Amino acid sequence: MIGAFFYFHKYAGNKKVELNLAQNSAEQSIIEESVDNPSEMESAPEEAENVPEKVEESTNSQSKEVEVEPVVTEKPVVASDEDVAKVTKLSITNRLTTWGFQKASDRKIDTIIIHSSYDALGDDPYSVSGVIAEYKEYEVAPHYLIDRQGKVYRLVEDKNIAYHAGESKMPDGRTGVNAFSIGVEMLTTKKDKLTDEQYSALKLLITNLKGKYKIGDVLGHNQIAPGRKDDPWNFEWSKLK
Repeated sequence: MIGAFFYFHKYAGNKKVELNLAQNSAEQSIIEESVDNPSEMESAPEEAENVPEKVEESTNSQSKEVEVEPVVTEKPVVASDEDVAKVTKLSITNRLTTWGFQKASDRKIDTIIIHSSYDALGDDPYSVSGVIAEYKEYEVAPHYLIDRQGKVYRLVEDKNIAYHAGESKMPDGRTGVNAFSIGVEMLTTKKDKLTDEQYSALKLLITNLKGKYKIGDVLGHNQIAPGRKDDPWNFEWSKLK
């Protein structure tokens, strides 16, 4: 179920979509801004000790070097003592889409919007491939998706405008939220709660993004589209403090 998204441009029927995204997207893992290439799409990336000045990113059949800017924080963000999570380092795996975004340059990012969604068409609601296939069906995408184990996937590069917020309005009156925001999807259903690993990974991701951009607001989809959207579902905002 695309609880998080406005159906942008195209309204598709509820047909099952099967898609092998591993063949169409670049994959890399970034661990505290270090990069290691995992052997399988779903396997956990290995931790790297040092931050390289350059990394090699594979996009389809071409490879190119891209600069990776390290983000310096005073200390890593971890879960509270009473809610200890297993995720202690930020790990990002690229699973870049070819839809659901508009290319942009020099956009000003000052907002993070948190969403919820799950795969309503397949047998496993927590299938990463399944939920991404649903995004493709509706031609939408978030910048990031966090699965139940706290693994973070990048679907759209920060510099580009992802179609995640839809018709929405900020508390300060601004509209066109996609243009200045980062969208983060939490893989969950309406009846389930987020895992400790998901909260921990989200905190680390937010800290990472705040190190790069002047983030003023971290809001739920329901806060910018009240009445139209009710996600993030069962979200405990106190766990982000």
